[in-house]
Amino acid sequence: MRKLACAGLAVMLASCSGSEKPPEVPRLALQPILYADVTGSKLYGSGCNFVASDGGMGAVFLAQAERGIIKLADKVISLPVDPASPGLPQAARERYAGSGYKASLTRVPGGKSIVNGVVEIFAAHFVLTDGNGVAVYDTKGDAQCKPM
Repeated sequence: MRKLACAGLAVMLASCSGSEKPPEVPRLALQPILYADVTGSKLYGSGCNFVASDGGMGAVFLAQAERGIIKLADKVISLPVDPASPGLPQAARERYAGSGYKASLTRVPGGKSIVNGVVEIFAAHFVLTDGNGVAVYDTKGDAQCKPM
């Protein structure tokens, strides 16, 4: 929380000093959701797995029919689905909202899309906001949607 407050102060100071580009706000350190997390927390289900383009090969967000899942500080966090949000393949949704975070997974307009049987891969944009509506993770990558 202190880091976010300091980052906000830095942005305000940069805007007052005439700097053209404010410093980048630090990104929340989401962890890849591993097989051990899936089995240990019973995260089975069809849906879409998001892998950030600059974050390795592990999925940092799982979008499922009933919940979205992130992993932060070695804790698996489940976010309830927003039932009014648009659908994605395999019963996933675009928006999920919990008491501490809100998540959005959308297609990149004009981005790649590959369908291979029941598996669909597309260019995606993932945004995670905190309880104050501040984006704490915002990146593009690939979503792979498949039955589990």
